Amino acid sequence: MTSFLKKIASNPSVQLFGAKTLLAFAPTLSIGNTAIFSRWSDIQDILSRDLDFLIEPINKERIERVNGSFILGLDRSETQLHERDALYQAMTHDDIPRIRDLAFKNAKELLQDIPQNGTINIVNDYARCVASRSATALMGIQGTSEDDQMRVARAMFHELFLNLGNDETVRTKAVAASEELRTWVAENIAQKRSKRKLAEDMISRMIDAGHEDDLIRRSVSGMFVGAIDTTATCVANIMAVLLKRPNLKAMVIKDLDDLRAMQGWCYDILRFQPHNPIILRHAAHDCEIGGKPIKAGTTIVCFTLAAMHDKAAFPEPSKALPDRPLTSYLHFGGGFHPCAGRAINGVQIPVLVTELLRRDPVAMGEIEYDGPFPDISLLRLQS
Repeated sequence: MTSFLKKIASNPSVQLFGAKTLLAFAPTLSIGNTAIFSRWSDIQDILSRDLDFLIEPINKERIERVNGSFILGLDRSETQLHERDALYQAMTHDDIPRIRDLAFKNAKELLQDIPQNGTINIVNDYARCVASRSATALMGIQGTSEDDQMRVARAMFHELFLNLGNDETVRTKAVAASEELRTWVAENIAQKRSKRKLAEDMISRMIDAGHEDDLIRRSVSGMFVGAIDTTATCVANIMAVLLKRPNLKAMVIKDLDDLRAMQGWCYDILRFQPHNPIILRHAAHDCEIGGKPIKAGTTIVCFTLAAMHDKAAFPEPSKALPDRPLTSYLHFGGGFHPCAGRAINGVQIPVLVTELLRRDPVAMGEIEYDGPFPDISLLRLQS
């Protein structure tokens, strides 16, 4: 089962084929102590029942090893609710337009030096850079360099959420990276505490709210780890799908000045090659999902890629459409444990895709991977 999970998590063609096959012929499938669900309604049910289907047995050990406690490794409890509220209250509605404008600024700056018919690696030289700068602005984390921030975030993300085979090399690298991040954040907190006027970032707001250093460090670090490569992977995957469909590309280009339409396009295109095709949970006790009995201790695989091709929730699933309800998508989880940065993703990813499309890009080969991460995706910018 571990090899199956690794395969569908890293191979886009296997992902899509497996999704359509399971959805059509085995929307609920049990293999040993694992149950795979592909229907959208079943997955929505699972994610909404956080006391029946737990996240702690999936994430807690890894998260605590490299970060200390974080809300995505904690089931519902007084501690989890307190730390969840502390994190969310450190973000404001003003952050969304601020990060959107910053993403536009940084995207334009990174692209302006690329000449007509020049090439750019949109992962490491574009999307990851913009996401790293946004993370610094939003969270207040400043590392020794931009390259170090990107390296540390990737190493930790790999262990926390993608090390399905429990690779010890991945784990050792993540633990070392976590020590670097711990040092940066401790220094950032100390610097901000010494200032009379706090900045408009999450560390400063949590200081102002009276939270202790350890909670601040754990909260912003946990969010930081997921911020950079999630954005970069989404952008790389969206562009990979889009540039293989010239007619679709032409339709999307008509909406470049409509950020809401671009968000719809990006989310729907991402259905065909999502950054995270599965979500895992653990059955707390004997129960049922869609009439299927589930035994306590079962690993629950929510095959979200399949669910986002379920006709019941996505009519005409083979088509990319920009006006589907945003609440239908499962790219950033759902229920009690959604991605904390989902609102930022909702503006930053469309901005990055928009600015690339303004340059009429052409793919220069397939995506090259660093483990599970897109690492090199070369585009030629024709204009």
